[in-house]
Amino acid sequence: MKKLLIISSFLLAFVLSACQKDFPLGSPTSDELCLICFPGQRDTTIIQLYATVPIGGKYEGSKYLKAADISFSVDGASLPVQQASEPVGSVPKGCWFVPGTVAEGHQVEIRAAVQDKPSIVATTIIPDQVPTFEYKLHSYGIEVFFEDDSSSEDFYGLALACEQTLEKDGKKKITIHNVEPISEGNGTKEISVVQEYYDTGFSGWSLWPKKAALYGVRIWPDKKFNGTKARLAMQIGSAHFGGSGYDADYDAEMEGASETRRYKLLLYRFSKEFFKYMASLDYQAYNDYASYGIVPVIPSYTNVAGGCGILAGWSVRETGWFVLNE
Repeated sequence: MKKLLIISSFLLAFVLSACQKDFPLGSPTSDELCLICFPGQRDTTIIQLYATVPIGGKYEGSKYLKAADISFSVDGASLPVQQASEPVGSVPKGCWFVPGTVAEGHQVEIRAAVQDKPSIVATTIIPDQVPTFEYKLHSYGIEVFFEDDSSSEDFYGLALACEQTLEKDGKKKITIHNVEPISEGNGTKEISVVQEYYDTGFSGWSLWPKKAALYGVRIWPDKKFNGTKARLAMQIGSAHFGGSGYDADYDAEMEGASETRRYKLLLYRFSKEFFKYMASLDYQAYNDYASYGIVPVIPSYTNVAGGCGILAGWSVRETGWFVLNE
């Protein structure tokens, strides 16, 4: 009983001390630019530029900034930047973009300025090409094997893409999405769950923490296998391998349609700043203890000087499409 009382008193004191901490909010009239960009092996580099809304301020107008001076350079050579006044292919309305991919090993720099706001600058290196890999498929998931480079600190991502084709009454609907991996634990990782990976959503230009429900990429740092043969494994669940029904973009008109599925594996290599930014978002999404005042919320990681956000590169190697259970 005495031991329990001591522990309870310690926890109470810990909680109360955490609740007493002051967090200065700064001036309610100042704001800054926020840049989100992930250059890599996508056919178009999409640049999202925002203005933060200050404490006590009011949000007005489009979430993307229309009037901005943006420069985009690769190894010091400037490339033309365009803005989508209307949706252009996969580029959302209001976003800035640079057509074409950025090759591995090159440095990207973005500078942006808007009247009456501090200018920003950020740089990133596109990671080297992903190593060739072997893979195994099981009823419960996938395994990937490759040789890790000992000369660099690497961050790898693994995804299983699924192409679903539905056919009914002469109509055809094709949807491509990443299959959701099975989670091995829940809760705040810093306290209750120890993981060697993070789950996230990545489309090639946008990134979501796991709780956004738009994920399917599992990311590992190479700390434990640096310079050796790596094995990355991800549980999927048998329902995703040739099972009936479909799980993306449900359409009532296609109910009862015939369905075929094809799959392919994607092995990513992300830059260090990409991993840090994603990990900070994941921490905020899972930091349930912050609502009780026990663990403070850690601000998002940023490598944007003069503002906030992220500029982070990536590369990827893919298999061809394959069919299972035939």
